[in-house]
Amino acid sequence: MWGTMRPRRRPLAHYVAAVCITATAVGIRVLIEPWWGAAAPFVMLYPAVMLSAWIGGFGPGILSTVLAALAADYFWLGPTRSFKLDNPTDASILALFVVVCLGMVLLADALQRAVARLDALLDASPVGLGFHDAGLRYIRVNRALAEINGRPAAEHVGRLEREILGDAAAEVVEPILKDVLGTGRAVHVPALRVRLAATGIERWYSVSYAPVRDPAGRVEAVAVSVSDVTEMHQAQAALTHERELLQTVIDSVPVMIAMYRPDGQVLRVNREFEGVTGWTAGDAADRDFLAACYPDADYRATVRKYLEAPTPGWRDIQMAAKDGRVMETSWSMVRLSDDSRVGIGLDVTERKRDEAEMRRARAAAEMANRAKDEFIAMLGHELRNPLSAISGAVGVLRRLEVENVAAVHARDVISRQTEHLARLMDDLLDVGRVMTGKIVLDRRPLDLLEVAADVEATVRATGRAGRHRLSLAGTPTWVDGDPTRIEQIITNLVMNALKYTPPDGAISITVGADGAQAVVRVSDTGQGISAELLPRIFDLFVQGQQAAERAQGGLGIGLTLVRRLVELHGGRVEAASAGPGEGSTFGVHFPRLPAPPAPPESRRRRMVPPQRALLIEDNDDAREMLRTLLTLDGHTVYEAANGIAGLAAALEHRPDIAIIDIGLPEMDGYQVARRLRASETLKSIRLIALTGYGQPDDARQAREAGFDLHVVKPVDPEQLADALAAASVPPERGDGAPPPATLA
Repeated sequence: MWGTMRPRRRPLAHYVAAVCITATAVGIRVLIEPWWGAAAPFVMLYPAVMLSAWIGGFGPGILSTVLAALAADYFWLGPTRSFKLDNPTDASILALFVVVCLGMVLLADALQRAVARLDALLDASPVGLGFHDAGLRYIRVNRALAEINGRPAAEHVGRLEREILGDAAAEVVEPILKDVLGTGRAVHVPALRVRLAATGIERWYSVSYAPVRDPAGRVEAVAVSVSDVTEMHQAQAALTHERELLQTVIDSVPVMIAMYRPDGQVLRVNREFEGVTGWTAGDAADRDFLAACYPDADYRATVRKYLEAPTPGWRDIQMAAKDGRVMETSWSMVRLSDDSRVGIGLDVTERKRDEAEMRRARAAAEMANRAKDEFIAMLGHELRNPLSAISGAVGVLRRLEVENVAAVHARDVISRQTEHLARLMDDLLDVGRVMTGKIVLDRRPLDLLEVAADVEATVRATGRAGRHRLSLAGTPTWVDGDPTRIEQIITNLVMNALKYTPPDGAISITVGADGAQAVVRVSDTGQGISAELLPRIFDLFVQGQQAAERAQGGLGIGLTLVRRLVELHGGRVEAASAGPGEGSTFGVHFPRLPAPPAPPESRRRRMVPPQRALLIEDNDDAREMLRTLLTLDGHTVYEAANGIAGLAAALEHRPDIAIIDIGLPEMDGYQVARRLRASETLKSIRLIALTGYGQPDDARQAREAGFDLHVVKPVDPEQLADALAAASVPPERGDGAPPPATLA
């Protein structure tokens, strides 16, 4: 059975062989008959039938049985030389022979089929299979082993391992074969590197050797199975290299990396993780790592839920280091196909500390900014109170039409300086609102030339032009802007020119169009701007050199306001100067409207009939001046110095209009207004808030308290008349009513 696996012969040859084998056996039996006699006629026929069945299978075996039975009947069963059987005993012996031969044929055929199936199985196996005898010679090999060895299967049988594989391979393999033959123990070598003589190529094989024992238990052969694992070994080597490379990479990156199994157990951590936290992969293997890193059970449950999330993303997590420190970390988890996870983490402890410090610093800065705003607002309020009294006194003097030249000059000086102080306060308050973006523009189509003309007239009327030669030229040019803020821009530029131009100097205002831009230029023949100062001229609190007397004063915020207000209108401002002593030019560019809008219908100013007015003001001088102005205009005035007295006066006199200062003692103006609006008999009184607080929030609070108009101190006679005219007809009020108009 150890023969080489080979194909079966053709059926006709099997039958011919059966005939020949049977004839040979009969001839031999006939030849030895002189010595043997007629005894044991079937002694040579049984082997013939067995051999025929083994070689040819069932058919040739049956043929051999029939031929052998006929030969026995003819030559040795009586009567001889005849096919007749007269003796029943001979017939029984012949029948028994046929039955025994039939059994042998069936047994040989079954054995032959089993061997054929074994041959097919071995040949179909992708694993090289073979057998060696005790002399290390090949007994049998399958097709796979023949292909591995590089020789046909037939060349293996009967040849030594050294003859087939070569000396180099035999030096490796023969000691293993001898060990199996000598010890009777199987040997498995998962990766054996061998260079075969037939191919000359060194490859890797997985080899198993097992002893084959005879019925007595002695090792008579060795079964071998061989698999070429070169590709797998190369892939394993490549995988090992990739793992080493990956470990090198993850150990080199400056971030923490941790690999988790699906159950949350840590498989591997990189060097950065160990350096930052103190935990190693060994620590993760011998303890509940999550419990060690997150001692609090509730927090640990939150972390586990984050790890198990389908798309974890980035999350800030507090974890405990090995030395007990609580660290602030930020992690991103990546889910792999087998539900394991790779975590990429950053130590953000310092960043969190810096962020907390920044939040504290921001809170402190915001608190300081609020305190600054409150201080400026309070300063403005406190300064406006005396300015309101002074302005009122100037108004009274103008109404009295004093003719004394010195008195008129003093009155005008007081008026100009009061306006100058008011403008400084406005700039101081506006710059904070502009820089923080709290100013809301009331935009409408307007003619820049008309606004510039108003500015020129105002400067001349107030005497601020002095001996300067002030001129205006240009063409009507329309823009979309806030009239108050556009006027403020031009006024600040003109006042800046007055401040830095000596008496008898020239200041010109030019208005015109330049393509799609509307341009206002203010030029002077003053002291000019140095090249070092020019890039910073619009920065806050930056001023040029002035004469010692500082005739015009200033805080260095006017040009900053100009730039921010121009930018709010979508424009730009620029400054140019040839240098000290060469004068300067400021140009403001706005987006130009292509055509002037339709002129609005003319509207005559309403005349205010005499009113019964209640004046509630705690500043005696301001109250006295306002009372005098109102009286000169024909109004009946009732006075109160605080809120409680003002409510009592309102109940007593039932005025048409109440002018109420906000900053009253005991009960402020907002509370007074709410009380008046809550009274059925007094709620129809028109209320004017008189205050030194001019912020938008102040106007909103005035509206919420029930005021119809919000007037900012100081108040001149014309402004007071406008306020009375605006408040003479009360607006409809309701939840959706707009805030009261603000006059400043």
